[in-house]
Amino acid sequence: MSEQPQVKILDKALRVLMLFSPEQPEWGVSALSREVGMSKSTVHRILRVLEQHGFVMQNADTRRFRLGLAGIELGRRAQAGMELRRVALPIMEQLSTMSGETVLLQVVSPEGDRVVCIERVQQRRGLRLILDVGSTAPLYAGCSSKVLLAYLEKESVDTVLKGRLRPLASHTTTDAAQIRAQLVEIRRKGYAVSFEETDEGVAGVSFPVRDARDRVIASLTISGPLTRVNAATIDHYTGIVREGARRIAAELGHQPSRSAPRESIEALNAAN
Repeated sequence: MSEQPQVKILDKALRVLMLFSPEQPEWGVSALSREVGMSKSTVHRILRVLEQHGFVMQNADTRRFRLGLAGIELGRRAQAGMELRRVALPIMEQLSTMSGETVLLQVVSPEGDRVVCIERVQQRRGLRLILDVGSTAPLYAGCSSKVLLAYLEKESVDTVLKGRLRPLASHTTTDAAQIRAQLVEIRRKGYAVSFEETDEGVAGVSFPVRDARDRVIASLTISGPLTRVNAATIDHYTGIVREGARRIAAELGHQPSRSAPRESIEALNAAN
């Protein structure tokens, strides 16, 4: 089956972009055209689109193009994502061992309308969730999503809640006004809890993970079946996830306020 036209032009754009290097940081249209075997008009159109999005910039004197700041930002995001996973994984493994449940690490998708699971640790007896690493889910349902939605800019929240809010499970809230009220409560408490919002018979508790600049960059979640994660036990799991999120944030350089709870995982483990 032949490639879609959009895929072909994307392939061409990436081929052009990957030619910029420390050895040859600047390219003219003609030289790029010869190198990639495309017409100058095609290369010129690609460069203009890349320029509009900040991936390349043109030298006004030489008329040559070089990489723009958007590439640096993408690299920064990729590096931050790898660092987050590196720091979080051993802590997530401890939480999963302590709780016996599934531990998830999720971030907002680049488009800003969904969450993406970037790491998951699961015990043998843990809940078999559909959400694998790389899977996405709506931002309006479930504690791991709502704890991220609660800290987004108002415009981003408005965009999400103006979309189609379809039910995912028996307790999914699909009324935008009710969700807004829940987001206010999440910000007040500093964490989110959900019961059967995304999967039947499943509950969870999530805390935001903050970076050195005090930005919420991820959600840390323990999720399990209602037979184990329920109203009677949720405080126990809340304490575990709170401490895990604090430890990850501390590894990333976050400085908590002096009034923030500082329970240790060791103390929580000993008490249970």
